[in-house]
Amino acid sequence: MQRLREKIELTMDDRQVAALAVGALLLLAGMFALGLLVGMQLARRSPQPVLAGDLAALDEQRAHAQRSPAPKAVAVAEAQKPAPAEPTLARAERSEKKEVAAPPTTVSVAPARPVAVAPEGPAAMPQPPIDPGKFTVQLGASQDRTDAAQLASRASAAGLKAYVAEARLPGKGVWYRIRIGAFADKDSAERFRRDVERELRAPAVVMPAR
Repeated sequence: MQRLREKIELTMDDRQVAALAVGALLLLAGMFALGLLVGMQLARRSPQPVLAGDLAALDEQRAHAQRSPAPKAVAVAEAQKPAPAEPTLARAERSEKKEVAAPPTTVSVAPARPVAVAPEGPAAMPQPPIDPGKFTVQLGASQDRTDAAQLASRASAAGLKAYVAEARLPGKGVWYRIRIGAFADKDSAERFRRDVERELRAPAVVMPAR
């Protein structure tokens, strides 16, 4: 037995004792934390006691609700009230308004008198210059006096001094020639013709003045 005891007996040094102490402390701390968590869970699940002040407030709200009538009942009562009787005078006025109005009286309109329009006189045309030169620039020619006057007015509006020369052609009648300028030579008339075509954007020709 003595020998068996000597084999089972354990020898412990300082390091082992310290390790055992630390392990015991950790075990105790874990058990303490576990107990706290369990207690908090139980406290949350348990019903909280109602304070006396809260009970009194609830009783007062219930009593006030019993004294005041429900809003729906008041609305129904208002809807069931009879509508005020319409005054007799208002009914009479409404019946008068429903009467059909008389048709409007017929208005006689006198027929319009025809207005006599006086015929327009012959269109005024600018006269040719005293010295027409040897050559001139002709914009066009027409047997209609009004057309000739309109073409001359268009050239005058562009800043060109146009005139109308009347010519009687045998077998063709009277022609009105719309011309611009008087030149002594043909080269000057050609240069001026190009300027006229650029301003009026219409063709023109160089013609002898006589």
